[in-house]
Amino acid sequence: MTLSLNEDQRMLQDAAQRFLTERHPPAVARGAVKRPADARLALWADIAAQGWPALLAPAASDGLGLGLREAWIVAEAAGRHLLSLPLVANMVVLPTLCEAGIDGAPAQWARAMMDGGAYFADAALRPDGSAFIEGAGEGVAALAVRNIGPQALRLERYAPVPGAAGLDPTMPVAHVARPELLDRIDLPVDAGMWRRLRTRLCLLRSAELLGAATAALDMAAAYARERRQFDRPIGANQAIKHRLADDWMALDDARLAGMAAASAHDAGAVSADRDSLYVPLLAVEGGRRAAQNAIQAHGAMGVTWECDAHLYLKRVLRLSASLHVEASCAERLERIWEGAADGVAVFTG
Repeated sequence: MTLSLNEDQRMLQDAAQRFLTERHPPAVARGAVKRPADARLALWADIAAQGWPALLAPAASDGLGLGLREAWIVAEAAGRHLLSLPLVANMVVLPTLCEAGIDGAPAQWARAMMDGGAYFADAALRPDGSAFIEGAGEGVAALAVRNIGPQALRLERYAPVPGAAGLDPTMPVAHVARPELLDRIDLPVDAGMWRRLRTRLCLLRSAELLGAATAALDMAAAYARERRQFDRPIGANQAIKHRLADDWMALDDARLAGMAAASAHDAGAVSADRDSLYVPLLAVEGGRRAAQNAIQAHGAMGVTWECDAHLYLKRVLRLSASLHVEASCAERLERIWEGAADGVAVFTG
C-alpha cells in the first residue's frame, strides 16, 4: 500500500485549496452565522460544481465514483479553511445510500444535493427527543439517519430552523427540543451499509479536524518565525520549536493512519474496520494539542477575538466532541484490544 498521492489526487488537492482560499477565507468563516441563506446556497452550488458532494456516489447514480482517499483530501481542505457548510455529512450520507440503489424521495434528495440545488443540515437525535443540528439555517432542512435493524435504516427529514453561533462560531448550529418531522422513510439495505456509513463519516470528520489543526499549526509556525524577542525569532527557542515539531509529527502520524484506513476501506480489506478505530484517537489527541499550542505560541494575542487561532481551536474542539459522541477514547481502545485478542476486526459504532 502506498500512502503518497498520485497525480490525480494531487490535482484534486490543489484545486480544493485554490477554490477554498478564494471563496472561503477566514473572513468569510467569521461571518458564517450572519450570512444570508441565498449566499450560503450559492456557495453550495459552487461546491457542487466542483463535484465534491457527488464524490462518493457511484457513477450509475451520476456520481464521480471515487473513493475515501479522494474524499479525505476534500474533507481535510474543508477543515483547513473552516468551511461553514456541512459538506462531510452531505457527501457521506445520501451518496452512500445510492450504493444500495435507493429510489423515491432519497434519490431525489441526493440528486438535488449533488446538483447544488439544496443541502441538508446534519441532525443528531438525542434520547429525550431533542436534536442538535449542525449547519442549521433558514430554508435548510435537517436530515437524520438511524439504524433500526440489521438490514434497515430510517431517514428522518426535519423542518428548517435558524442557525446560531455555538462553541464553533464558524458553523451555525441549533438545539431544538421538539424538531418538526417532515418525512420518515424506512429503507432496506444490506447488512454492512450502516457500518460503512459510520466508518466513512468518522474518517472524514477526523480529516476535517486534522485540516483545522494543521492550519493552526502553520499559523503558529509562521508567527514563531516573525515574532522577535531579544533580537531573535521566538521560534529559535527550544520551548517553542520542539513543541511545534512534536505537533507536526503527531498530525502527520494521524494523517498517515487516516489515509491508510481510507485505502483499506476502498480496497475492501479485512483490516478496514480495525484500522479506522485508530484514526479518531490519533486525530483528537494530536489535533487538540496542536490547536491549543497554537494559542500558546501567539501569547496574549492568541486569546483575542482578532486572532484567527481561536477559530481553529474551536473547530477542533467541536469535531472532537462529535467523534466522542460516536464512541469515547476508552471504548475505541477496548474495541481495538478485543479485535487484537480475537484476531478479527471489531466495529460496533
